[in-house]
Amino acid sequence: MMNTSHPKLSRSLEPLGIDEMEEGAYRALLAHRMATVEDIAGMLSLSLRKAQRILDGIESKGLATHSPERPRRYIATPPELAIEALVSQRQSTLERVRLTIPELREQASNSTNSHNREQIVEVISNRAALGQILSQLRQTIQSEAFGFQCAPLLYPGLINKQEMRPGVRIRSISDTGYLELPDALETLRHDMQMGEEARVFPILPIKMFVVDRRIGVIPLNTGDQGGPTLLVRASSLLDALCSLFELVWERATPITFTRNGGPEMGNSAPRVSQSAAELIPLLASGFNDKAIAHEVGISEATLTRRVAELMKCFNTRTRFQLGWQAALDAYPHGLQGKSAQDSRVRRT
Repeated sequence: MMNTSHPKLSRSLEPLGIDEMEEGAYRALLAHRMATVEDIAGMLSLSLRKAQRILDGIESKGLATHSPERPRRYIATPPELAIEALVSQRQSTLERVRLTIPELREQASNSTNSHNREQIVEVISNRAALGQILSQLRQTIQSEAFGFQCAPLLYPGLINKQEMRPGVRIRSISDTGYLELPDALETLRHDMQMGEEARVFPILPIKMFVVDRRIGVIPLNTGDQGGPTLLVRASSLLDALCSLFELVWERATPITFTRNGGPEMGNSAPRVSQSAAELIPLLASGFNDKAIAHEVGISEATLTRRVAELMKCFNTRTRFQLGWQAALDAYPHGLQGKSAQDSRVRRT
């Protein structure tokens, strides 16, 4: 006797144009090898008429076939055949749609109405419209994306390196206020493990996110998640923003982590003990004593002794001088694996 309990339905086939009930019927057929209309109606708690309509639908999409006997017994098509066929059909359809892009671009370029042409600078105040724009930017990154991260974080989950095509370069510069946010350091560590390059600068002038040097997003009210956002397209203004990022990138402090999650140094000077050297990237990043002690796993009294050791070694008088001088000393030729231009820290 067949199990008539209602199966837990998944929507994994929805992108192929298969609705919830059709997917439920297909999964039921896969689970029971074959079934009649009455069987499917019982399992999905449907009327016979609706169950028949659903089975007709999945049969028309190639997900099932039926026997010639009466009553009919429906048999699921193996997923490796049915789903592959549907995916191929969908890809073919999308490729045909892609062929219309040149035609549409030509139509736009031939427009004589200047008001309909794309604006270089645009203020987006509608939250839904902004969400759609950010989603499109994520999906169309071709070669690189970079930006400034400040507290509070207005657009969480803006970049997912796993969704990027191979070879896309992601860079971020965070200020010390951002790093003090809950879980910010853990998030940054995870992003770097996925391939993001990250650096820290004490204070950043703006928040921004730039994609392929063709479009930039700048929130105008940095503390208001629902505030207006400036959209800057390819122009001399966007070029200036890109130059600003590169200028700060050259002067920002690189961050690295060991495989076990701890901060990792470059080739530190032998006069500094290893226990003191591991504090350098955190000091250079502007962390307070409590945060550094928690990250390294030591008491504040031990931290004070190690900082005193570092200040004596580097002949500095203030914590800021120590962090900056130590970072320059630790990374005189840039991080290993980076180009000299991208990873060196210049003396100012």
